[in-house]
Amino acid sequence: MFETALREWRNRRGMSQMALALAAEVSARHLSFLESARARPSPAMVLRLAEALDLPLRERNGLLVAAGFAPHYGDNDWLSPQMSELRQAAQLLLKAHGPYPAIVLDAAFDILEANGAAMALLGVEALPEKRLNLADLVFEDGAVRDSIVNWAEVAGYMMHRLREGVRRHGPGSPVARVLMRVKRHEGVEELSVRPEGALGQVLLPLEFRIGGQATRWFTTVTSFGAPQDALAEEITIEQFHPA
Repeated sequence: MFETALREWRNRRGMSQMALALAAEVSARHLSFLESARARPSPAMVLRLAEALDLPLRERNGLLVAAGFAPHYGDNDWLSPQMSELRQAAQLLLKAHGPYPAIVLDAAFDILEANGAAMALLGVEALPEKRLNLADLVFEDGAVRDSIVNWAEVAGYMMHRLREGVRRHGPGSPVARVLMRVKRHEGVEELSVRPEGALGQVLLPLEFRIGGQATRWFTTVTSFGAPQDALAEEITIEQFHPA
C-alpha cells in the first residue's frame, strides 16, 4: 500500500514527517494524512514525494503503482529494441577503451557487456547466456578471486558499494539479494572498508595477477545523463586504467 511504502522510504532515509514535508514543499498535516491513508495522493504528489526522498526511477515507479497509478518511467531490458542506442553507445566506449578492460554493469552488478580485455581479466572468451555477476566473481572461490592480490581491500570496498546500493534501492531490490548472497561467505562481515595501510591513499588500487605477473589498476565509472528509463539510470560503465 502507498502509505506503508511512503512511511518505509521516509524511515530508510532517516527523515521525519516535518523534514519530508519541507523537502517536498507540502504541509506536514497533508503528509500525515497521506501516511495514515486519510488522504489519497495524485500522481504529481507521488512524484514530488519520491523526488524529495531521492528515489531512483525504478522505486518511483513502484511508489506510483502502490498508489494505484501507472508507472511514469520506462523499464526496458538491456537487450530490448528501446535500449539499442544505449547499447551502441556503451559498445563504442568499451571498444575505445581498449586495450584496457571495461565492463557495463547494472545496479545489481550483473555484467551486461564487456570488451575483450575485460573478458580476458574474467577468464572467459565470451559472456555466457546466464549473466555473470561482478560481486559473485569477487567473493566466490574461483579464478577471479584467486587473481586479486589485495582481495581483502577490494572485497571491503565492494561490500561498501553493495550496502550503498541497498540503501538507495531498498531491501527488496536485486542488489539486496546479491548482498545477502555474498554475506554468506566466511569472514565477509569482518571486512573493513578502510583496511590497514589505506590511510593516505588517493584511490584504492585493484592489484590483479595476470599470467603470474601482478598488475595495478584504478577505475572510473561513467553513467548516462538525464535518464528517463529505470535501467538506463542504473547502468554504469566501469573502465580500468593502469596505475
